[in-house]
Amino acid sequence: MNRLPPQNEKPRFSGALRHYHRSGCQTQRTWEEWVDGKASRSWVTKKSIAVIVITLAVLALAGIITGLIIELR
Repeated sequence: MNRLPPQNEKPRFSGALRHYHRSGCQTQRTWEEWVDGKASRSWVTKKSIAVIVITLAVLALAGIITGLIIELR
């Protein structure tokens, strides 16, 4: 059975900053990358792919609207 800390003591691990570890990390990093803080990701991330797809969709929509305006004149 676990002992509860006495009521007059503060918890040993009381910090204002909370961080959570991801359990489903896709890339395996080496010890040097963990220590040095270097990211082993490639330049293509989910966020950059989403930005590219949205940009292409807006450009395609602008092209369609422009084509309709020219044809309907």
